[in-house]
Amino acid sequence: MKKKLREFYDKERKVSDEYYDICESYNGRNAKIVKLRLKKIIKTDPNFLDAYLFLSDILQDEGKVKEAEKLTDEAYRRAISLITDKEGNWPDVIEWAWLDNRHIVKAIYNKAVSLWHKKKTDESLNILRKLLRTNPNDNIGARNMILGIRMGMSYTEFETRFNKGGFYDAELFDWFDDNYKKFPDEFDWWDKATEE
Repeated sequence: MKKKLREFYDKERKVSDEYYDICESYNGRNAKIVKLRLKKIIKTDPNFLDAYLFLSDILQDEGKVKEAEKLTDEAYRRAISLITDKEGNWPDVIEWAWLDNRHIVKAIYNKAVSLWHKKKTDESLNILRKLLRTNPNDNIGARNMILGIRMGMSYTEFETRFNKGGFYDAELFDWFDDNYKKFPDEFDWWDKATEE
């Protein structure tokens, strides 16, 4: 008998509509107002994690790195608290396909990226591996980051090579396809999972 997978679904967050309105209104010049509105969302629903991440990005742009890091850390802490059981076990599945899960996946991913940027590659890999295991379709691109780390790249090298002004193009996917089979210990299970 096949083991029943534990799948995580977050609940619908009532503040999400307001959050998306804020995103659409942001133009850089209205940062002060947007920051206040994001803080209000955090106060209203402390477990809606996109608000932390957006506020962190704004603070990062303003050079307030420590404040930004605290928000990323808090979003990650809350994400883990939401998804894990009493023993600290992650669920088997956290589908990106469910819109209500995306803020959680992004919070976990952002923490892993932050750790890689700080050269804490083992910690980053640990998180990225769990993220990929729970969603082999990997809409967020954890597999690319895992491969970058395994190939000895720094976060800055990875971003310089592949980030095309806020997006990754076909070059990244071609690079991944050309290199991931060099690490069967890392990706054999993923190859099989995505064939099904």
